[in-house]
Amino acid sequence: MNPPSSSRRGLTTALIDLLCVEGRTATLTSGARRAALEVEPANFVLQDEADRDLLWRRYRQLLTAVGAPVSLYVVSRPLDGPAAVPVITRSTMAALSAHDRGFVDGLVTSHQVQRQRHLVVVWQRQTWPPRPGPAAWRRRVPAATPTAELDQRCDALLEGLGRLGLRARTLDQGAWFALLQECCGGRSGRQPADFQSWLAPTRVTVAPDQLRIDQRLCRSLQISGFPRRVRMGWLAPLLLSPPCTLRLAEHIYPMPKLATLSHLRRRIRSFETSLQVDQMRGRRPDQGTRSALGDALELEERVLLEEERLFGLGVTLTLEAGSEDQLSSAWNWVVSTLAEIGCTTTPATHRQVDGWRATIPLGADPLEWKRDMTGGALATAIPFVRAGLSQTGGALLGPSLVSRELVFADPFARRNPNFNLLVLGTSGAGKSFTAKLLAARLLLQGVRIRCVDPSGEYQGLAALVGGAFLQLGGSSGGGLNPLGPVPKEMTPDAAEQRAFRALPILERLGAARTTASSLDERNLEQLEVALLQVLRQDPHGARLQDLVEALNEAGATALGARLDRLTNGLERGFFDGTAQFTGPNFSAISLRELRHDREQLLTALIHLVLVHLEAELDEGSGTAHLLLVDEAEVLLDSERSAKALERLTRRLRKSGAGLMVLSQVVEDFLGSPVGNVVIRNCHTKVLLRQEEVAVPALREAFGLSTMECDLLLSCDPGCGLILVGGEHAAFRGAAPPQWLAALTTDALVRAPGAGA
Repeated sequence: MNPPSSSRRGLTTALIDLLCVEGRTATLTSGARRAALEVEPANFVLQDEADRDLLWRRYRQLLTAVGAPVSLYVVSRPLDGPAAVPVITRSTMAALSAHDRGFVDGLVTSHQVQRQRHLVVVWQRQTWPPRPGPAAWRRRVPAATPTAELDQRCDALLEGLGRLGLRARTLDQGAWFALLQECCGGRSGRQPADFQSWLAPTRVTVAPDQLRIDQRLCRSLQISGFPRRVRMGWLAPLLLSPPCTLRLAEHIYPMPKLATLSHLRRRIRSFETSLQVDQMRGRRPDQGTRSALGDALELEERVLLEEERLFGLGVTLTLEAGSEDQLSSAWNWVVSTLAEIGCTTTPATHRQVDGWRATIPLGADPLEWKRDMTGGALATAIPFVRAGLSQTGGALLGPSLVSRELVFADPFARRNPNFNLLVLGTSGAGKSFTAKLLAARLLLQGVRIRCVDPSGEYQGLAALVGGAFLQLGGSSGGGLNPLGPVPKEMTPDAAEQRAFRALPILERLGAARTTASSLDERNLEQLEVALLQVLRQDPHGARLQDLVEALNEAGATALGARLDRLTNGLERGFFDGTAQFTGPNFSAISLRELRHDREQLLTALIHLVLVHLEAELDEGSGTAHLLLVDEAEVLLDSERSAKALERLTRRLRKSGAGLMVLSQVVEDFLGSPVGNVVIRNCHTKVLLRQEEVAVPALREAFGLSTMECDLLLSCDPGCGLILVGGEHAAFRGAAPPQWLAALTTDALVRAPGAGA
């Protein structure tokens, strides 16, 4: 019976079925025991049917092995503001941080971003022992026995969820109690000090069609009819985009085999009798009854062969809102969404209290409205679904394209096997915008970023974040030493180490303006001898001109002449300097002024920049580093530079650093053995809009589904997919308006929806 409206504590505590929580076990007022598991949901929204079918089979096996009732819960609550969003935790750039905080605040409000938690509550039926006499207490089952059984069931479910690819953990007393307080509206410190008083709301007003819990309005309904044919995860449209606070509970009751057969045979006899009556009265047999009889006979055979199992399923939903209008709007959305799926709903009229209690994650089902369902059909109603990533920290990319979630990229998460990123997109897809957006938000978290900028696109970002923009060549006179940076500590083998790094670059420079892609064996030997000689004679002041003189003295005048043009010809200013990359957290090295023989020299120059940046990492600073390389496909033109890029992706993690590789020529990476190695060594991958000819290769390389491929063909600039390990999510890049001029090019600014 519903309690009357009152603000007295003694009546509101009647809403709470919990008596106490000790350790990981809760005891209900009925004496039953419960344990709770929190589950990280799976992202299968964009998966193909084959992947969904595999998940369905495994989930069905898990349900078939369940021997006692369980309750599955989804608790979805809108975020209140950016304080609940894990972005910008440490920042020295106060203005940028303020811009982003305000922007995320508006993003959370406008998109009604949801925070969801998924739980499994395991049941253990337990009745209180008889009132004590000595004999009764001697006959009592030890208290540890039901707890041990409950732990065994939890362990079995944890193992089964692991086979589904879902991470789960047992909730301890504190985490479970905090969740219950959040759902019930209770608060600690009330008197008398017990679990029920700290969980119960202050005031409850009961009406036939809704409850008022303190200042919130609640309304519950039951799914009373289910569609005959559904896809795996058919509840996803309801769970991914709820417009208000929503709690969904699935109460699952396994039926024993004998009870199932008895129930089925009664139904079979009922159908047969109905058909016989129609025949006796000369009426045409009802096709619906005949079809139901065939289904029942088939199910009976499958149950006898233990190929199928029958369950009782009750699905209850509770909606919470702050006003009548919000509740009515959310109610209409939920009812219409379920109707589109093919479900019929029944409001919990005059039983709103029971409906509210049924969706509190305690494993209580006071409504007890159940519908018979086979294990195969039940497995399609999996509630552990999400559209974002399991990562909830790092750099915010933007809102999800298919749910009310925010998508984060955390390349430096400790569980990642490497800290590398790959960004692929066709021209105009928002590749540079996405890279700059990630860089800006990682900078706000204290990451030090060095950028190789072949086209001078990152000058605006450098100005925005207060970084350095180094223009190589041209009138600036800034250049790099191709003999490599001078180490701070000179070791006996310092010259050999510098020569090892510098030789591939010098070989590429020496082969410029020739038909060969590399030097012949004689010239290569002369270059190596001269290089070691120069580095040993003057390790601190050795320059390219010194190497030219050593080559001329050794008789390699043709090779020396080609290298001499880099100091006296049109290419001077790039390879005859002593520029260093120390300073602010962000530095961009622009190669825009390299115009003469750009195709031949750009690969060597980018390789040289990476050598200098790698030397900076070796010095170590205790700060996470990210090396950003735009137009990285040019490094694949040379075997030595490609190998250097591959080596860099392998070893950067040891230095606490990552590499962000950008390319708009997807075929170069997918068609190159070294490019494929680089892709495999990038744990985080961002795919933006692609040309149709590249999609088949992308699908094979990254395991994309048909829906994901269609998305990449039609998405707006700045939108795409992020792949982190085996997780995929669709996102729309979002940045504060104050950042857009620095993050976008003219083409992106004019494109609709870019950076919105």
